[in-house]
Amino acid sequence: MNRGRRAFGVSFFIFIFLICAALTAGPGCCRALAASQQGVEREGASNGSTVQVNDPYERANRGVFAFNDGFYFYVLKPASKLYSAVVPTGVREAIKNGFHNLVFPSRFINFVLQGKADRAANEVGRFLINSTLGVAGLFDFAQAQFGLQNHESDFGQTLALWGAQSGCFLMIPLLGPSDPRDLLGFGVDTAMDPLCWLPVEWYVSFSAETWKFVNYTSLHIGEYEELKKASLDPYIAMRDAFMQYRAHLISER
Repeated sequence: MNRGRRAFGVSFFIFIFLICAALTAGPGCCRALAASQQGVEREGASNGSTVQVNDPYERANRGVFAFNDGFYFYVLKPASKLYSAVVPTGVREAIKNGFHNLVFPSRFINFVLQGKADRAANEVGRFLINSTLGVAGLFDFAQAQFGLQNHESDFGQTLALWGAQSGCFLMIPLLGPSDPRDLLGFGVDTAMDPLCWLPVEWYVSFSAETWKFVNYTSLHIGEYEELKKASLDPYIAMRDAFMQYRAHLISER
């Protein structure tokens, strides 16, 4: 009986964990839009390169996009606005930094797998400095005082550098824009998240993940709205922004 309950608890936790991770979908795409506007468009203009669109399931993807849109406006945004009304911006920024510092293992391992020794060493330095002088990562002391810039890395990028093709564009319920390669990468990165391995009850980890992503979203309210306002077709805008942003990250050296 106890074994059955434990198995059910683990399965339920994994399901909820994936749902919680989806809470970054709205603001994450807006950040991708900003990155693509600032960097990839200029790069494309200079070398004439373009990002090919492979979207054979556009009709189904649009339906999922509409669902995610409703989830953002009727669930995620109200929760994040209520949270931001209680917690000051400075505190939320510190919390975001702390959670980001915890995901050091994933970034470090992916840099190693990508053969980027300088980025891996930079990541170790940032983690050690921010975990000590930065008070458990609440403050980005490594960048502010030592000039160690933050660089993102995930297993989707690793697969791309290994030669894996992205496949077709997918709009995943709650998770947002993705493709088969990045969806697999997301699963691997999730398995490397220390919060997933805490020796605590599942609901404690679940609460931490929920807090993490609601906190993050509270700092980016308005970005998704700007994307919709500035585009004639928000679905196309999000799809192209995602694809450009991922192409930009993969091309970084």
